[in-house]
Amino acid sequence: MNTCSLNDFTDTLQPWLNQDYIHHVDLHGSGHITFAFRDGIKDSYQISDCSRQQVEQVCKDLARQGITVHGLT
Repeated sequence: MNTCSLNDFTDTLQPWLNQDYIHHVDLHGSGHITFAFRDGIKDSYQISDCSRQQVEQVCKDLARQGITVHGLT
């Protein structure tokens, strides 16, 4: 699992979003996110510097872009 800040995390997302590479996202607990990619690879991140609400907002933005997000409240 990678640990990062919210800003680093959102910067990391950009290339994946541009290539339509993300299959779905799983939100676990406070700041723990797992990405499942279209090629079967999974990658997990622990975002260390924000609240669950902030992480949920990023996930809601992903959902608005057509990416399935599991675990949103």
